[in-house]
Amino acid sequence: METTLTSHETRERIIALVQTLPAESLPIVEAFVRFVQAQQMASFTQPATPWRYPTVAAPAISLENWLNLLDEGYEGDALADTEAVFDEDYEQ
Repeated sequence: METTLTSHETRERIIALVQTLPAESLPIVEAFVRFVQAQQMASFTQPATPWRYPTVAAPAISLENWLNLLDEGYEGDALADTEAVFDEDYEQ
């Protein structure tokens, strides 16, 4: 059978545990409590979103601009193209 503790009972148990720790352990406990407080504050200030960047809708007709970007029949070589851009002595 699982016992559900109230907030007050949980605090009392934590205080009792902290009181049994040696004095040199208390700065670690303090740092942990401050960390938990900071995490809780961050969860209130930053809305949770399932994505990092929002999706921007664009009409399908906007894809037409990509059609004439390269000449028809162009078979690109990404490595050669990159070398041509960054290597002054490169000849194709």
